[in-house]
Amino acid sequence: MIDDISPVLEIERKTQPDWDRLGVVVPPFSIEADPRFMYLSTETKRALSKVSYMVEAGQGASIVIGEVGTGKTTLASWFHSRYDRRPDFVGAKVDEPPKRSGLLLLRRIAAEFGLRTRRATEDQLNEFRSYLVRRSAEGVLPLIIIDEAHELGVDQFVELRRLLNFRDPRGGKAYQLILLGRPELDINLREVPDFNDRVATRSSLDPLTPDDTRALIEYRLMAAGRDGRQNPLFTDDAILPVWQETRGYPRSICLLCLHLCLDLLEHKGNQISGSFVADFLKRQHSYRRLGDSPNDE
Repeated sequence: MIDDISPVLEIERKTQPDWDRLGVVVPPFSIEADPRFMYLSTETKRALSKVSYMVEAGQGASIVIGEVGTGKTTLASWFHSRYDRRPDFVGAKVDEPPKRSGLLLLRRIAAEFGLRTRRATEDQLNEFRSYLVRRSAEGVLPLIIIDEAHELGVDQFVELRRLLNFRDPRGGKAYQLILLGRPELDINLREVPDFNDRVATRSSLDPLTPDDTRALIEYRLMAAGRDGRQNPLFTDDAILPVWQETRGYPRSICLLCLHLCLDLLEHKGNQISGSFVADFLKRQHSYRRLGDSPNDE
């Protein structure tokens, strides 16, 4: 039995990337949403600042808009990680809202807060009211974060508005809400003016510039453990072709850089240059289909 398994284990050992050769301790360009690797571009800093102020000032709803691959899911994870560990906040994060039903959305949020789920909308809202009374007495403000919010329907916005109408004993908003979605979210909000009027701030996440692309690559390598005193892994002339291929979308940058690093390790190289990028794209033009994923926006 051991003899049967050993060749498989040997193959797995040989196919594991030798990240040590790149001077990192973890893969630097994973496309999974990980707040540790969130690069703060100018647009991201602005969104963080505006939304954080509105949340902590108890202003209600904040909206973050961005195309696919601009980092919305990573930002949602960052907000949840930041506020859920604070003693004066408790966070509920909905990664993908249920379709259409307002009640199903309320039940999903309730489950994230550890509340009982109810079969009727009014019963579920009463459960939230009781929860708010308890949390308010403890000086804790609940925060709801909804990713993929462009998929919300009118009935769901109605229920979110009802939550925002709740008040704590001092008269402030008893819930804070962050919605992150594609540009369709802004269009959908026009159909629900009662909710739209309660939006305290809107932010957008745009593709990166070439300079930000360079900074993202360097930041990711540093966060993965690479010593900044080493020679750059990506040479200066590699940045522009990476930016041109990815159009500055952070997820696409990470996907391309992941494949470039794997290709570098396979060919036992030391640096990724402009010519290396060009050669890779010529040989591996279908790399995107192999690694593309809809889960990190």
